[in-house]
Amino acid sequence: MEPIPYSKLFLEASALLTGFSKTELKSTGMQESYYNTILKNINKEDVDYFFIDFNKLLIDSKQNAKTIEHTLATQFMPTSSYGNLAQSIIVLWYTGNWKGNVVSSASYIQGLMWDAIHAHPPGAKQPGYGSWSDLPLSVKQSTAKKVSNGK
Repeated sequence: MEPIPYSKLFLEASALLTGFSKTELKSTGMQESYYNTILKNINKEDVDYFFIDFNKLLIDSKQNAKTIEHTLATQFMPTSSYGNLAQSIIVLWYTGNWKGNVVSSASYIQGLMWDAIHAHPPGAKQPGYGSWSDLPLSVKQSTAKKVSNGK
């Protein structure tokens, strides 16, 4: 079996760590930039061990969603693991920042935090004229639930 390239494992790991699908992450256009950011800023040995161990986790037939989540939390998330790579990947995708520095103007705009809070980045991706008159998505959903439950 041929090893999976690190760039593909990066996308797999990013999806599991952020809770966003691989398609959603690809659609930001930031995958290559973020992958290169970690390669430039994390010790090569830590990157190698992270992806080797992550690949082992994915191909282990005994693993299921719950055990993978547990392994991510206990093996990959501690700050002492892999040069803090798992936590850095999460921060990178959500904020577009690497250690407090914005990676690029695109990374700020594409940060997952904006989708997570159903908002847009100030100064970019404006929702359009009159959008303030529409209820936020989360309010619409909770109102619809109340109506369907007869409340």
